[in-house]
Amino acid sequence: MGFIKLDFTVVAPVEHVWSFGLQAEKIPEWQFDVIAVKGISGSISRKGTKYILVYKKAGILLSSLVEVSRFEPENLTVETTGKTPLGGYFKSCTKMRHINEQMTHVDWAMDYRLPGWILGVLMDRLLFEWAFRKTVRKYNENFKTLAEKTFYRNKDNSV
Repeated sequence: MGFIKLDFTVVAPVEHVWSFGLQAEKIPEWQFDVIAVKGISGSISRKGTKYILVYKKAGILLSSLVEVSRFEPENLTVETTGKTPLGGYFKSCTKMRHINEQMTHVDWAMDYRLPGWILGVLMDRLLFEWAFRKTVRKYNENFKTLAEKTFYRNKDNSV
């Protein structure tokens, strides 16, 4: 089983970052290889919510069924579980915390298993983990940029 943990800081209040991160329709904006989110409109804001992420990889459309397995707004925590596009499974957890009035710390962790038993483990160790970590770092950079941009845009419009 693979495990990746990353964290980053967003220069925006935790309430804004939390709300932004729960908007299902925004996922393709920061996850560049997700081209659509199906089966949901609105917020990912309760345990049991299910949706499908549609990825485009090498010209092929791949689906990943996702379910919110834990939702704790009081702790700014959302956990999802699901199937990977190629048949494995994952569990990811995002936690946010208030640093100060203008900064939010985001912790993200994922356990996953690729399909194929021992072959999946070998592929993960030799190739997948490095590539996936690089991809998720880019997702996080995109999320940070968009969360900050939407906060400052909203702030400018309210003045």
